[in-house]
Amino acid sequence: MRVLIVEDEPALRESMATFLGRKMAVDTAGTLGEADASIAEAAPDAVVLDLTLPDGDGLTWLKTWRPLLAGRVLVVTANDQESAMLTGLALADDYVVKPVSLRVLAARLEKLLPSAVLSMGALTVDLARGEVRRGSELVPLSATEWRLVSFLAQHQGQLLTRDQLLALWDASGSFVSDNTLTVTMRRLREKLEQPGEPPLIRTVRGMGYFINGENTLA
Repeated sequence: MRVLIVEDEPALRESMATFLGRKMAVDTAGTLGEADASIAEAAPDAVVLDLTLPDGDGLTWLKTWRPLLAGRVLVVTANDQESAMLTGLALADDYVVKPVSLRVLAARLEKLLPSAVLSMGALTVDLARGEVRRGSELVPLSATEWRLVSFLAQHQGQLLTRDQLLALWDASGSFVSDNTLTVTMRRLREKLEQPGEPPLIRTVRGMGYFINGENTLA
């Protein structure tokens, strides 16, 4: 599991990172610009987000990023105004007002995170290890393929648009050809699907891809 902490107060950011780092991989950002760069490099499973940051408002940032983030969002802020809380809860998965103990923070975050190991057809997708296995056999994947597979595994039974999927490696705003997604999906099907098994990925023409199945503990 990978969590991104977006917090401008260095001491608090460091204490959060140290405490949460006992159980998961942690990236940190002190500004929204740094958060953008971090997400572009490695999509997090969760974001711990302060709202008052040097280069902008966290809620405004979240309105832009929420449709593109596969992970959960936990707002942790000193802003206890009802209007901010209502907006935050509409955009994020949880809203916590500072001060909050690190134990409570970790518990609230862990409750939001998906199961570490998911079944996807005949495959096992281990989100913590970054691995896909068929039985005991490891399925070799590139970093881009893994990012896509982990997103698919967490959204089984859903129609995912091409824009949603392209955003997984185009979060920095750089141009990625739409054909890139088509080619990557074809490679994934060759690696993940076998004759005689129900297809994992179904193309919905003009819309995107439907991921068969349901998230289940492996």
